[in-house]
Amino acid sequence: MESLISSMDVHHYWLIIGFGLMLLEFVMGNFVLFCLGLSGVVVGAALWGGLPNENGYPFLLFAVSSVALVFGLRAKLRELFDKTDAANELKDDFIGRDVSIESGFDQATPGMGKVNYRGASWKAKSETLHWEAGQIAVVVSRESSLLIIDKE
Repeated sequence: MESLISSMDVHHYWLIIGFGLMLLEFVMGNFVLFCLGLSGVVVGAALWGGLPNENGYPFLLFAVSSVALVFGLRAKLRELFDKTDAANELKDDFIGRDVSIESGFDQATPGMGKVNYRGASWKAKSETLHWEAGQIAVVVSRESSLLIIDKE
């Protein structure tokens, strides 16, 4: 094993680190590690193609390609994956569903309270300021974990 490591060229190290970072992306999911890994692969390929390994050229290429990929490719990948049908279906799954008022929507917290949807409590907001516990409302919109409700 030691002879294998000592016989490896510098570009092999860059390629291994690059592919390793790209694999770690499956754990993180924010596309930064993928971009850094791809930059490592770019440096490894450039060294294999003849880029000199002196004066910090590999590190300069890694830095430049990392910044370019993070700001260029990451935005495109995020946009591509955010528009998937699964993400849209999850968001739309709430719209038009009945919820039961649990608490709030009283004098102390007009227009704000908690509702029950599928056995879980959710924060909710409504233009109707007062609701009685147990009343049924309909989800008209969702902002992250806040459900916007209205009368049926």
